Amino acid sequence: MKALSFILAALAIPALSAQAADKAGVMESYFPTAADGSMLLRTGAQVRAVPDAKSLEEPLRKVNERIAQIPQDDKVAFIRDFNAMQRPSYNAAIWPDRKDYDAFLAAWDKTQVVPVTQVAMGLQKDGDTWRVLSVTVDSQTKRQIPLTISALRYDADKNEWISNDGRLTPKDYSVPDSSVFGAQTGTEWTLKKETPISTLVTSLRVSRTTDGKFVYVAYIFDERATVTGNSIAHGDYLLRFPVSTPGADVGKPGQR
Repeated sequence: MKALSFILAALAIPALSAQAADKAGVMESYFPTAADGSMLLRTGAQVRAVPDAKSLEEPLRKVNERIAQIPQDDKVAFIRDFNAMQRPSYNAAIWPDRKDYDAFLAAWDKTQVVPVTQVAMGLQKDGDTWRVLSVTVDSQTKRQIPLTISALRYDADKNEWISNDGRLTPKDYSVPDSSVFGAQTGTEWTLKKETPISTLVTSLRVSRTTDGKFVYVAYIFDERATVTGNSIAHGDYLLRFPVSTPGADVGKPGQR
């Protein structure tokens, strides 16, 4: 917890002046501010999903044997759900024997959500927009670093995020309980910018689990060469903040 203490101290800076009526739009429901507009911190962790590789080895071997024999649409659907960490639906083309699907689910359900490093985040008024103040501890250097989301500005009136590349526009977001992170609803803001040289996609998602326990923040920055499709720059992370007990530990591995 020593690292977290440093994080909290790093963000304990004087609040910018703000009117009591100022509210941070949609973001206010996830990261509320004080009545005077000053920042309230929420502490949590960067997390990742860790499948039980040993349990999944045999079920996935059987899936791989079927992949080359099934229709392309079935293949794409399975890969999409698997990569998104959502439990794939039953498909007789992939699992001719329903017992194999049940074995796959039993192994899949052993996937755990584990913390990687602690983070702290809050909203603060910054002129006509809001900014995210955030900090984490680099797992290798152990130094405190701001998260890349701190470079964005939030326009509460338009419910858009402003980056150096343009504006991220919103759309509704939801995932079912088949996700290893639990059923969630929220908002996803996206910017896609295409040039003759590259295609840039920036995405920021903020959502709450339907059981009300956690707020998730997902950030993705991906730039690829237009001609070759090769990666120029990429970064992503997934953060989780407990709602019921702000400032508490994120929980045991596997806890949603």
